[in-house]
Amino acid sequence: MGNLLGFCYKSETVLQKEEDTKPVFSWDKREDLDPADYCFEDLDGVTRGKLPGQINGQQFSIENCKDCILFVLDNVASLTIDDCTNCVIFIGPSKGSVFIRDCTDVKLAVSCQQFRTRDCKRIDTYLHTNTQPIIESSVGMKFACLQINYLHLADQVKSSGLSLFNNEWSNIYDFTPVEHNSNFSLLPETAKFDTYLNEEHISSVSNSNKVAFSSHNSLFPLTVGTHNRDGFGKSALLSVFLGQINDYVEVNKLLKTVQNCECRLRRSKETKMNTDTVIRIYGESERSQNFSKFAKDGPVIGFEVEGDIDTLRKTLPSPQDVLVYLSTDTTSSKDINNFFNYVDMTMST
Repeated sequence: MGNLLGFCYKSETVLQKEEDTKPVFSWDKREDLDPADYCFEDLDGVTRGKLPGQINGQQFSIENCKDCILFVLDNVASLTIDDCTNCVIFIGPSKGSVFIRDCTDVKLAVSCQQFRTRDCKRIDTYLHTNTQPIIESSVGMKFACLQINYLHLADQVKSSGLSLFNNEWSNIYDFTPVEHNSNFSLLPETAKFDTYLNEEHISSVSNSNKVAFSSHNSLFPLTVGTHNRDGFGKSALLSVFLGQINDYVEVNKLLKTVQNCECRLRRSKETKMNTDTVIRIYGESERSQNFSKFAKDGPVIGFEVEGDIDTLRKTLPSPQDVLVYLSTDTTSSKDINNFFNYVDMTMST
């Protein structure tokens, strides 16, 4: 009996040691979250906001709001917006999808991986999305390229795994098209999201976060889309091989030069290439060998540029840490088609 009791009984010290050595899983460390902190619901005629660090990549929802100004200056896992009317909404980068349902007369600014609407009317969307936007059973939809910057936005985009340069904002797919009409259109290139806000709204957001909706300092490049080519000028492919450089400082400098030369961007894409792909797009030459070395170590960013290409070619800087290529007049059409067809093909697989 004594041996049996000795086998079954364990001292508090032994029990504590076993407790200390138990495996600890990620869900055991997860802090309790209050769902009320991750939504805006049943609001009417108010301004509400969330600041950087208050959402930290959690899911967020907006439901049944009317005549409101709503902003979330933080990254989210995904976003749903349901049954909202006459609201102005800005949401920080979404790692996943943004799904809008049963909304009317909403002005929205958002960056996301995937964008979709269903049963909506008259939604103006200032959009940055890495995949093709989809609308379904929706009418009067208008789209523009998102132009915004604020404190911590760059870190939030990086945390969300989004590419600044893969923006499909104008490439809308309509699941429910109508004959002889279109359910969507593009807003003018000059459209700005802050026209829906007054000074009080902007100051409530901007004081400590430096929010700006200008194309001159936007984190997201302004592209005009591939629709309605209007003879703005010559076109060319501008490629940037980043190599081992992990930031986009040099890319931003190049884009400032593009703006100063009265050129604009039609579209942009970020991709990875191997040696065979580099040769297929840029031809087999000593130049391509250098391109391949940089492409092996980092991404390649391509822009379809149009405007005063001759002036751009004369003033385009040659950074030391990255390689830059601007196509010639004779190769521009082929280079543009080769680059963007390759990227579209790889992104669809």
